[in-house]
Amino acid sequence: MSYPRLDVAETRARVPSFYALDVVRAITGRVPDYRALEADAAAAGGASLAWPAPKQAERAIDDLEHDLATLRRLLDTVDRDAVKGRAHYMLGLNAALRRSVISRWARDKRAWSSSDGLTRVAPGIQPAIDTNRLRQRPYSLSALQRFSTCPYQFLLATIYRLEPWDEPEPLMRMDPLTRGSLFHAAQAEFYRVMDAAGALPVTRDRLGQAFTTLDAIVCRVAAEYAELLAPAIDRVWNDEVGEIRRDLGIWVRKLADGGPWRPEYFEFSFGLTDEGRDPRSLEQPVLIDDRFVLRGSVDLIEHDASRDVLRVTDHKTGRNRSKQDLIVDGGKVLQPVLYSMVVERGLGKKVESARLYFATTVGGFAECVVPITDYTRAQALTVLTIIDRAIEQGFLPAAPDERACTWCDFRPVCGPREEERVAKKPKDRIADLIALRSMR
Repeated sequence: MSYPRLDVAETRARVPSFYALDVVRAITGRVPDYRALEADAAAAGGASLAWPAPKQAERAIDDLEHDLATLRRLLDTVDRDAVKGRAHYMLGLNAALRRSVISRWARDKRAWSSSDGLTRVAPGIQPAIDTNRLRQRPYSLSALQRFSTCPYQFLLATIYRLEPWDEPEPLMRMDPLTRGSLFHAAQAEFYRVMDAAGALPVTRDRLGQAFTTLDAIVCRVAAEYAELLAPAIDRVWNDEVGEIRRDLGIWVRKLADGGPWRPEYFEFSFGLTDEGRDPRSLEQPVLIDDRFVLRGSVDLIEHDASRDVLRVTDHKTGRNRSKQDLIVDGGKVLQPVLYSMVVERGLGKKVESARLYFATTVGGFAECVVPITDYTRAQALTVLTIIDRAIEQGFLPAAPDERACTWCDFRPVCGPREEERVAKKPKDRIADLIALRSMR
């Protein structure tokens, strides 16, 4: 007699049912203690949650238990030559298992192979590779930043354009992406309304008008998002909108200390066609250094009339994790320098500096300023050169940065051991990537 002692889906042991107890009563003449029955069943079966199969294959009740029991005995054998090929029959029974085993075997080999991702250019894919070079296709900076995180993630998300299946579900809490989108929408609308009223830049004597304008804008934008997202709990949604309203209020108060900088362009885009951008935006992508085509949107461009120079600002709503003396942060932060180069090319004016402005309480209303010099421009162009060379060579393997797999959407594709596995591979093929990640 057997019964399913383990619930693998719930990762727990099953309690014996009354039927099992009744069978034992019929055999022995008494009702056993269910804990004693559990212990006897565990000892007799030998299965565990880590290996849900008996110790002896002949005691298996289905094909899965039989194969697992067979493998367990072979894996526990010290003499590897004695067991070599003994489980090969399984590869002939299941084509999916065969593909998986061969792929895992190839990925665990020291040499780079096609099982590690895209690792070489074959004649059949050469045209596809060429059309995805940085001089042929416009890329957004957020897409290019994926390369430093993991070239394979860049391949899947940016070139293959894969994304996780989005299951509609009630919005219980405002996720960071929604919060950032609402925050940026309110900021851009605030600038546009104040500019139309001739109330820019914000000064101390205009703070009353600024707060009144901001309050109306937050109410309107939040209502539009609520209509779109249908939050499940109004109280939670209203509390989180209140936090955004508070942070925007502090941000507006700090605008009054902006010095000589006057806001000129708000959500200035290049190569984008969606609505809500600055009307002076550029319809076409921008070519920089006569090699790289970029598209995107700059949150804010300010002008210092006394020196006729510009400053580019990229607003952030998360925590301030920027490093001291940041330029490109190993290829993970490209907006400051590359946005500045795009603005210089598109508007024909010099950009003196760019900054990441963490405009929330969580970010501490801190700013990270990057001077725009020949050196910082060269650093940004080096990043683009490395990415373009990797595409040209068709070498975009799964080589994640430290802890990058933890939050990666494609973890189900690769599995959990990519960092450990790639550490065994030759470093010469990823020398460019290592150099990129070391850039400040």
